Amino acid sequence: MNISSAIVYSRPEQAAELRAWLARQAGVEVHAATEDGKLVISIEADDDRNAAATYEAIERAEGVLSMALVYQQTESNPEQELSPCK
Repeated sequence: MNISSAIVYSRPEQAAELRAWLARQAGVEVHAATEDGKLVISIEADDDRNAAATYEAIERAEGVLSMALVYQQTESNPEQELSPCK
């Protein structure tokens, strides 16, 4: 599993349409938006390949100026919990 977050910079006049489009994408959640077109999103994908495909689709979406990856984590076995630190 691949979990990441990013800031998507969009044209302010297209931010509402982009936010709606992002909300329809599998594994994408919009957490915040500013009036000047910045959107904070998270992405959950089954693997790195699907995560990369999602990043590319977002970067090519209408109204996107750029996208900055903020956080990324890959879990090889998401069902297995980490043992507590001592």
